[in-house]
Amino acid sequence: MNLICFPHYTCGGLLCDIFNNTFSNVSPAGGINSFYHSIGKIGDANDVFENFNVDELYEVINKFTDKNIWIGTHCHPQKIDTSIFNKIFVITTQTYQSKIFRWARAYHLYFEKTDIWLQLSGQDLIDKKRETAKNYIKGFDSVYASNITNLEFAEVVLNSQRFQKLMHGYQTKKHLTRWYELNSFLFDPDFWKSECVSRYYEAEYENFLNISYEYH
Repeated sequence: MNLICFPHYTCGGLLCDIFNNTFSNVSPAGGINSFYHSIGKIGDANDVFENFNVDELYEVINKFTDKNIWIGTHCHPQKIDTSIFNKIFVITTQTYQSKIFRWARAYHLYFEKTDIWLQLSGQDLIDKKRETAKNYIKGFDSVYASNITNLEFAEVVLNSQRFQKLMHGYQTKKHLTRWYELNSFLFDPDFWKSECVSRYYEAEYENFLNISYEYH
């Protein structure tokens, strides 16, 4: 059996579809409703899901006897016995690009549609966005073993040569075409000047300097 580990909003559904040769429906929020994406989702965290019951994960996974499938989970693989899996694919967010791309997907596909944000305005909304962005500063780090492949989320977004090489042999065209269309905001010419990215910069400023961001 194979495992895909990824933090939320880092294309877990996309990869579960590609690796399992399925083409799932899109949720109203713009995510990929892959069945395999949900099997190992025993919980989540606002930032990185590290504190989980590993036996609970094994119990869920062991219900499936097909050793060729790829199962998705938000669990970080550090606590997992990697030797019980044939292959493990880890989507990491260690780079600046990956962290901001992840935050942007959460921002546009989820948070800006929630009542909590919609009920706020002005400085209160700015403060809420900045506080939420702090959850995306922590990275989903690489784990190393002979059966593990680590790939930065940004490499998927930017369709890097390494990502293309890793996808060799899989039918990816329709999957990637749809995913890039659903996440077109990541490719906006002004993306790096957007409010979404600005709130991340401000959150990082506050975290690292331990002082409130001052607007000038």
